[in-house]
Amino acid sequence: MKKLDFISIFAFIIVGFSAYYIFGFFFFKGENNAEPVYNTVVNENTDKKAEETKGRSAINLDNCDLRKYDMDCKITKFLEQNLAWANKSEGIDFCAYDYLGGKEGNVYLKAFCEEFYVSDKEMVCPNKEILNKCFVSKDKSECSECSVKDAPKHIVQASGVSVPVRLTESGESFTMWTPRDGSLYDKDLRAEFPADIYPLVSKSKKNLGAITLERAEDYFGAKAVFNVEKTLEDSCNSALDCSDVPGEFTMKSNCPYEMRCIDGKCVVGCYDLIDHFELPIEGK
Repeated sequence: MKKLDFISIFAFIIVGFSAYYIFGFFFFKGENNAEPVYNTVVNENTDKKAEETKGRSAINLDNCDLRKYDMDCKITKFLEQNLAWANKSEGIDFCAYDYLGGKEGNVYLKAFCEEFYVSDKEMVCPNKEILNKCFVSKDKSECSECSVKDAPKHIVQASGVSVPVRLTESGESFTMWTPRDGSLYDKDLRAEFPADIYPLVSKSKKNLGAITLERAEDYFGAKAVFNVEKTLEDSCNSALDCSDVPGEFTMKSNCPYEMRCIDGKCVVGCYDLIDHFELPIEGK
């Protein structure tokens, strides 16, 4: 082999190793060594894709009062605009949180957000066979034998998120940190949440889902479909006044039972938050 060939091969090897260490560091870094991700507020002027899915809040800070839910309006609005996201053009995000503690300028929360909108239509199919065809049809081309009917105006759900959050004040707003998913979730929480606050994430009992629904109902002037199974003796003014779902219902699997306050009484039952125009039903 000529001397020139040895030089060429050696140069090729050097270039290859250099490329690996330069680019491989960024693209093949093992997740076990990765640092927790800091999610900061997206710049609306430079990230159009993020703007399209950014959450929408209905809160007006000039007349907002969330004290009955033990929540701060500024924090809640920030979560609705930056933690939640919008899937529907008519959707509005409503967040609730449980305050876990604060240290060194940081606020630790268990946050829960849901996007709701109002529906007054439903698609009804005559039998299960046609229902199944309509259900899997992306453009509703298989729904011609189904009929669209009027329904009482009611709230339906479009998207949701539940996650522990750390907020740090940054000028007039906040920066936000959330743990990553999967096997890194607990590792991130242990690394970023103080030792005395970390256990509170799993001990939180505040009914965040009921709060978001109550807020949505107040905003839209419509109710969510809620099938009451049992009315309890406990009196209430809001969802915060109702205790956990009674044990006799927690073991049932026909639906995820919830507590809510209706006409001053705590009741247990099941929500139907599905848009039945998007997901049709069989005729009754």
